[in-house]
Amino acid sequence: MKNLLFSVVILWITLLFGHGPNYNLAEAAKKRGDYKGAIKYTLKQLDADINTYGENAKETIISYSKLGYYSEKTGAYEEALKYSFKALEVQKKCSEKEDKTIASAYNNIGGIYSKLGKYKDSLKYYFKSLEIQKIIFGENYRASAVTYNNIAGAYRKQEKYIEALEYYTKALEIRKETLGKDHYSTALTHSNIGLVYFKLGKYKKALNELDKTLKIREKIFGKEHSITRKTQSNIEYVKKEMIKNSKKNHK
Repeated sequence: MKNLLFSVVILWITLLFGHGPNYNLAEAAKKRGDYKGAIKYTLKQLDADINTYGENAKETIISYSKLGYYSEKTGAYEEALKYSFKALEVQKKCSEKEDKTIASAYNNIGGIYSKLGKYKDSLKYYFKSLEIQKIIFGENYRASAVTYNNIAGAYRKQEKYIEALEYYTKALEIRKETLGKDHYSTALTHSNIGLVYFKLGKYKKALNELDKTLKIREKIFGKEHSITRKTQSNIEYVKKEMIKNSKKNHK
């Protein structure tokens, strides 16, 4: 989910300006799961783009962005950052300062830093992305929920649970408003909030959020689906921990 909506923005640009035999070969390699092959063909496409269109062209942005995406898929995060920053550099020359593709690039860079465990850098770029989204789309833009969720996740991984709770809550507000109370993504956010409450030792609040998650998932998937049963298992685990903690406090 983390970068889905933002990835869609990049893919929309790619579909609009997709070009060249090496581009097509890279896409075919991607569909096979051969990301190293996709990188090989995209590097060839990049050379052709620079020779044909110049360094500062939309076609070049696509190739750099694709190289960042494919490199991330292979786990080559430093390479992914290099290409993503290059794409961002060209995007800034070709676009307005507050452009949705730049917001997308910032969010993707934040995601790569998060995978590297560099959460401060990750947050820096998530917030840059969020700032542009607010300027272009307003406060409660649907895709902004993804960025709020990413910010919360970065805080959670640093065990900064109060900050994580703040941004998960904001993501939840937007998803309820734009997707509805019974949407899959709304359930996921309730689950994330429940996890944070659990980490804070607030078991009743954790159970309340997980119960909301369970009800939504039962509506969507049914009671016997694996994701629904996993939610039920989480609820049982929290209950056991709550009882265990209560016994400790009464000793």
